[in-house]
Amino acid sequence: MKTNRQSCVRHGFTLIELLVVIAIIAILAAMLLPALSKAKAKAQQIGSLNNMKQWALAQTLYVDDFNQILPMTKIPTGTPGFSGSEDTPNWLDLTSVEFLNRQNGTSYGRDAWFNALPTYIHNDPLYMIAVKGTDAMKSFYSGKNIFWCPTAASQPLDPSISQSQQVADRALFSYGINSKRVDPDAADKRPLKLTSIRNPSITVAFSENRMRTDDTPYFGDPAKAQTLGSPQCYTTRFSGRHNKMGNISFDDGHAAGFKYDYVVLPQNGNGKLAADPGRPDISWTWDGHTVP
Repeated sequence: MKTNRQSCVRHGFTLIELLVVIAIIAILAAMLLPALSKAKAKAQQIGSLNNMKQWALAQTLYVDDFNQILPMTKIPTGTPGFSGSEDTPNWLDLTSVEFLNRQNGTSYGRDAWFNALPTYIHNDPLYMIAVKGTDAMKSFYSGKNIFWCPTAASQPLDPSISQSQQVADRALFSYGINSKRVDPDAADKRPLKLTSIRNPSITVAFSENRMRTDDTPYFGDPAKAQTLGSPQCYTTRFSGRHNKMGNISFDDGHAAGFKYDYVVLPQNGNGKLAADPGRPDISWTWDGHTVP
């Protein structure tokens, strides 16, 4: 019996066919990648918005326990054990302050928002992270915690902040508490209470914080662009890293996203800082007045 040898031959793809398939895959990828990138960015913004709501919730729970007194925006420069700047706290200072607290029975810095609020949302206060050491600090910068915006965590550090500085020195904040909710009884040195806020639904509690010097748009004084990752925030440090948009949470507990140029008034060229445009739905002060 004769065998048809041709029927046993297996035919593979020709080079032309392979090139056509590769080209089709490349075209599909080019069509899908922008959509996937936008979806990822949107998911990061939503994740950040959820973090902002969590901080607002923590503040609400905190004031209920402390006679409606709002947490402090910072550990003031000059606090015992705190040798650094209130705008750029470092890990060693947080450890030193906590050592004094435990040694002398004091509570320096415990009322700063980053120490006072995290336990209300099942996170470690910042001083506890500092005391735990380098591994805890590295974990802090992983981006998988309430302190970090997912978008900021996915970006490389600003060149002005090296990896060694990040872990061993600075404690950086991608969210900041509103530094302009001034005390209505400042002459008496009374702490600001949530009940003093005239319109909590429009008064800023927390906002996105600049983490990179090339974060654009930026309407402020270029000399101030180097202030990154501060624990307190205002229009001068507001970030529009979510496609020129940033998230804000308010004293009534809700949060929303806003375009950068809606939140920030451009400086007029004479050295003034980026300022508050006085929007009817965003107030930075306890009584609603606009801060220049």
